[in-house]
Amino acid sequence: MKMSNKVIGMIVPTTDNSFFSSLTHYVELILDKNSYKLFVCDSNNNSEREKEYLKLLSTCCDGIIDVSGLSEFNENLIPNDFPIVFVDRKPSSSKSIPWIGNDDEKAMYEATSYILGKNCKNILLLPGFIAEYQESPRVMGYKKALMDNGIVFDDSYVLNRKGLHSSEVETQDLVMKALSENKDVDAIITSSDRAAFSAMNAIGKLGYYAPEDIKLISFDNSPYSTLSSPSITSIDRNPKAIAAKAVEVLLDRMNGKEVNITNMIEVSLVIRDSTR
Repeated sequence: MKMSNKVIGMIVPTTDNSFFSSLTHYVELILDKNSYKLFVCDSNNNSEREKEYLKLLSTCCDGIIDVSGLSEFNENLIPNDFPIVFVDRKPSSSKSIPWIGNDDEKAMYEATSYILGKNCKNILLLPGFIAEYQESPRVMGYKKALMDNGIVFDDSYVLNRKGLHSSEVETQDLVMKALSENKDVDAIITSSDRAAFSAMNAIGKLGYYAPEDIKLISFDNSPYSTLSSPSITSIDRNPKAIAAKAVEVLLDRMNGKEVNITNMIEVSLVIRDSTR
């Protein structure tokens, strides 16, 4: 039987993001209460780096919490039956690997429906960047909300980042270009509060005002959402609950207990001035 090192490895796409930082913070606090240390790796949204970290952590840690950017999880990346859980993103895999996260499709459906209820019809969506292509549940939720409200989906309203520059720079450039080409845009939904902050800057530079001209909603409910003027309506993804469940499921898995493969954490919409 392998001796325990009392160390858990965690891979995040970037530490330069309030949601992933909060998630890591809560994971470390909870692990400490269970006498485990946390070894954090930043993949920098690079799939090859994530694979290297998976191989490394499986040699020196007792288990792994992976916020993955992979579209497919190759079973050869880690030893068979090595304890691992996915958090937030869920790559396809032949293994039954537990996942903990939000129902992003439902969350985006609710966010889009809320904006539509504010008489907005031309909504830009910035779903965020993932290292390898995965069909975005947020885009699916956005499409469904439009369809249910009798609005035809137009993929030109979905602005995908390329991940070549920071979220702030790419978001501002994408929004300024879209608004310059389409004067009918009346709402924007972003994947994070940082992106929303940049969208707000773009709106202002072009002479628009939020929420009077363009309403804005984001994900994460980080401090950015309250520091902005106007404050930003945001989806609270409950990173503390995600962290608690991720640690619980991983430790149970390490101890040979049966666990649920799908573990959903509820979100909530925090309404602020950007959509009033």
